[in-house]
Amino acid sequence: MTKYIQSLYICLAAILLFGCKKSINENIRPSNDKADTELLTNLDGLTVATNGNYALLVTGAAGDASYALSWYNLSELKGNNLLATSQPFPQSRSDSYTYVNSPTQGMTSSFWRCSYRIVFGANKVIDAISDGQGAGFDQIKGENYFLRAMAYFNLLRVYGRPYYENNGNNLAVPLSLNSAVDKDYKPKRNTVKEVYASVIADLEKAAALMTQTRGNYYASKEAAWALLSRVYLYMGGTPSAPQNEFNTKAVEYADKVIAANKYSLLQGAAYSNSFAIDGKSNKELIFSFRHDDVNGNRINEFLILRDVFGFPYQGEYAASPDYMAILNQNAADLRKGFITVENDKRIAGTDKSRNSVNKFNFQQVFPPGGFEFSSQTRSATPYLRLAEVYLNKAEALAKLGNNSDALIAVNTIRTRANAPAWTTATMALAGKTMFEVVLNERRLELAWEGHSSFDNFRNGLPVIRNYSDYSAASLTIEATDKRVVYPLPPLEMQLNPNLEQNP
Repeated sequence: MTKYIQSLYICLAAILLFGCKKSINENIRPSNDKADTELLTNLDGLTVATNGNYALLVTGAAGDASYALSWYNLSELKGNNLLATSQPFPQSRSDSYTYVNSPTQGMTSSFWRCSYRIVFGANKVIDAISDGQGAGFDQIKGENYFLRAMAYFNLLRVYGRPYYENNGNNLAVPLSLNSAVDKDYKPKRNTVKEVYASVIADLEKAAALMTQTRGNYYASKEAAWALLSRVYLYMGGTPSAPQNEFNTKAVEYADKVIAANKYSLLQGAAYSNSFAIDGKSNKELIFSFRHDDVNGNRINEFLILRDVFGFPYQGEYAASPDYMAILNQNAADLRKGFITVENDKRIAGTDKSRNSVNKFNFQQVFPPGGFEFSSQTRSATPYLRLAEVYLNKAEALAKLGNNSDALIAVNTIRTRANAPAWTTATMALAGKTMFEVVLNERRLELAWEGHSSFDNFRNGLPVIRNYSDYSAASLTIEATDKRVVYPLPPLEMQLNPNLEQNP
């Protein structure tokens, strides 16, 4: 791991020394003649460094896929909202979907390295700011606490078992919480419980420090609260064995976000078009990744047919028939607008229609490099939305046995999509529990945003694909399956002998 850490600092030094031309904040132009030790001594320089850390979310480096792309691959492709309509190429585009979990062919190595670049970049800024320097310094420090917490929470979900298993005592990932590491730094894996505790501590610090609003491409107090709501929900146990302490905290932080009144659930046509606008104009997004002409959103490489943007072998995945069956239960559901029905000549059989996902289809871009065709867009990658906050609250309340308030929260999301509100009577008629209603709504509302597999596994439920694709008739992955989590990248194991591999 020593060589890896050294490479991280080389990467970070390059960002700090040469500036970040791909900076998230278009209004800040970094100096090109300052070493990092000088740059990290004033607010302007610390802001530049922080913008560089945000840029790490969307840029590729050292041959790695971008964080945004690898995260989408490792999260969304594990679920049951997508159907592979053709053989993905290359293998890295299907590794997560097929649960092969190849340590060399998949996205796991890129994700690990990108994650720790963010961690070490955040550590540099956090360590450079002393307490009490002023609101501007506090804001920047808080944003980096948020970025570090987010990176570790996502690492935890990819490489660590769900919290309810073994009371969080399974192994997760190594924690590194300062920038003072030397060539002999070879940390062991911390436990799931330890990493959760670190994530919570970082988010609490972030929320306490941040008092400014810089838009949804930047962390904020409310973003920290929203992520805390999600984190505690993941700790909240299964429906049969809920952890009331954590579910109560999930409700508490969800209520904080809602009460702040800074974000709004979009209604009607505004909701139908909410993913077809510049992300910074979306009043429902609490935190998202910014994509531009240089760092386009590449999610459409998985979702959009070549006939749309003209690029070969892309758009291998469409909305699954299982998902469409749920969506089509209500003819007026506005979420049908996130689907475009197309013909795909690659599909075997007479019926070549497919339900293409258009959530990430805002404005095609052509990154530098001479590509004649591109499926990249300027669509923001949503990470935290107000809709999820309501659904976090609803699930936690359901596990707490407060069905009346859970029903209010879930119906807030359901009715804005023009789906009929659930009542106690209609739930009984459908044979559904309050928890099942909420989980079903999470699937409908948050589809293709990286939630579905985690929502199942953290609740002790399997991921079931009861439909055929190019490779198999069906698939069932139990929550206890070893394939729920990824193996650690082999190179990291070689560089750091103190790392213990997942079973």
